[in-house]
Amino acid sequence: MRNTGIRVNAVATGGTEAPPRKVPRNTVPQSEQEARWYQGIVEQTISSTLMRRYGTIDEQVGAILFLASDEASYITGTVLAVGGGDLG
Repeated sequence: MRNTGIRVNAVATGGTEAPPRKVPRNTVPQSEQEARWYQGIVEQTISSTLMRRYGTIDEQVGAILFLASDEASYITGTVLAVGGGDLG
């Protein structure tokens, strides 16, 4: 087998604290019911995560940069879960 030097990895992120989008997906304001549904999703995500919190963008970036670095040169074909122990 010939080594092409290409590694393929992925990061499976969990709930992540992030600033609002610069370009919103929907320009229509959320209804009260949609806001309650969204809050329910946030609460469910936090409660199903062993660390009981959302992650930060920096925590996600750290994992991505590690997989792209020379320190991960012998890692390929893997999915790195970066979700605080999210149980799904």
